[in-house]
Amino acid sequence: MTITTTTTAIVAQEPKTIGQPVWSLEEIAIDTPGNHEVLVDIIATGVCHTDLIFSAIPTGTLGTQYPRIVGHEGAGYVRSVGKNVTSVQIGDPVLLSFDSCRSCEQCVEGHPAYCHSFAVKNYVGQPGRVPLRSGPTVARHFFGQSSFARTTVVSEATVVNAKDLIRSEDELKLFAPLGCSFQTGVGAITNICNASSSDSVMVMGVGGVGMAAIMAAKIRGCKAIIAVDRVPKRLELAQELGATNVVNTSGENFDLASAVGSLVESGPSIVIDTTGSPSLIEEGFRITRRRGKFIFVGVPPLEWGLHVRASQHINTGVSLIGCIEGDSVPTKAIPQMIEWYRHGNFPIDKLVTFVAAEEYQRALAGLHDGTIIKPILVWGPQKQSSLGVQ
Repeated sequence: MTITTTTTAIVAQEPKTIGQPVWSLEEIAIDTPGNHEVLVDIIATGVCHTDLIFSAIPTGTLGTQYPRIVGHEGAGYVRSVGKNVTSVQIGDPVLLSFDSCRSCEQCVEGHPAYCHSFAVKNYVGQPGRVPLRSGPTVARHFFGQSSFARTTVVSEATVVNAKDLIRSEDELKLFAPLGCSFQTGVGAITNICNASSSDSVMVMGVGGVGMAAIMAAKIRGCKAIIAVDRVPKRLELAQELGATNVVNTSGENFDLASAVGSLVESGPSIVIDTTGSPSLIEEGFRITRRRGKFIFVGVPPLEWGLHVRASQHINTGVSLIGCIEGDSVPTKAIPQMIEWYRHGNFPIDKLVTFVAAEEYQRALAGLHDGTIIKPILVWGPQKQSSLGVQ
């Protein structure tokens, strides 16, 4: 038996009811970083709907194994590095993003979010890598990081060195969500759509991703920016951040086409869906302007598919585009967002709510009822203990 240092993590157990995550605080062993891995003491990590989805689907779906540790918007400090790591040193502050192979054609061409191994490296992770104190092994390396833990081993590909980007530890905590939700919304506008002042943009769902898209559209000078949501306070904030118009979907007999048609007669040239709602997706697709772009960001039910009548679609010229991580290169996207923040153009401090990691249920409840836009779990000081491992 060897004695291994342990840490605390939020562990997702197999859900009893599909769609309802079962999380619990557990002690797990701290693994030793491999040659291209980094051991990071996490101080904060954003909570994203992707974390909920991938801890509430059946075993085997998209390679999911339980128990597992999710979390993919981590921020912290490097404790140790593998022998082949070159991007960071012990003590460096880091922001974490997604994993990629860095060698396939998509990675080499500057599109790591479309890495040929993206699903395996980010959704599946590494089953059975470290043990729980209670006995079973736990899957980690979700998005190359599994940052719902005080200390975690991460892939070097996920790491953005923040030593020249941050001014304080409070900023490091604030910037945690830049590595996924915020860069996804920004990249949908700047990379995938290359939006300009001639575009009218409609964002369906103004959570963290949607709000980031709205701010990016404002930065790009888009002539109309329409926020669509069912939560009045979110719509108010969306207007503060740059939306020129808002549409509340909560009313009876709501009709998106009528509501938006009165704002942009020929339909928006860019429609971004972050909700994953089949009905909204169908309506949003139908009202997209001819030769416009419809961007899938939110994840609809896995078995659902959008029906497109080819004979009609030919005449519209509308592009249907899937968006992963905003087609971003994190080492470029994150510094850009921080620069915008410094100039007052990307006020993400208005979007976040800090929650003690031990109170993760409050973060989940806030996401569910819409009272929290972007929860950030904050970890207290590391308390080390030992775990006997065979």
